[in-house]
Amino acid sequence: MNIWTRLAQFATFETERLILRPFAFTDERDFWEITKRPSNLRFIFPSPKTKEESTAMMVEQFMRSPLGVWAIELKDRQQMIGAIRFEKLDYHEGTCEIGYFLKESEWGCGYMTEALKNLVFLAFYELKLRYLTIVTHEENKASQRVAQKAGFTFLRDYKGSDRYTHQMRSYTEYGLSRKDYRYE
Repeated sequence: MNIWTRLAQFATFETERLILRPFAFTDERDFWEITKRPSNLRFIFPSPKTKEESTAMMVEQFMRSPLGVWAIELKDRQQMIGAIRFEKLDYHEGTCEIGYFLKESEWGCGYMTEALKNLVFLAFYELKLRYLTIVTHEENKASQRVAQKAGFTFLRDYKGSDRYTHQMRSYTEYGLSRKDYRYE
């Protein structure tokens, strides 16, 4: 069975408090609530100016190619609060980068750590990936703590071009190999 079939099998899965599932057009209101506040996105992508721009962004970036992209929904409120996804997935090498964002009002509740830990388990045990990375902006200490809580270790600091603004930024990279992974 190839990795795309395995990803399709896990298009939706649950954790203790969350449902990770494909984005749906009905998420447009929750997505707008997240994207209209620049503070929610300052390390991710530019905040759209209108609800229409937000919806177009959601469709293009999160719905168009749904495998390996999950909306994070709170089970108790049935509300979409963020996203987590595989980026730069190289199934031949067994590697990928993980990216994520969360609605600011939900920061500090452990939701992203919960989502990330479960996704790491899926990546290593179900998809048989060998190595995962997370790249954060150097000043994004909260995202770095999430990576560390999920078992990732510091690899390096480096400078690179921001994919949206094309300005030089400082980044911090974390990594985790399947052989070093410890299931909690």
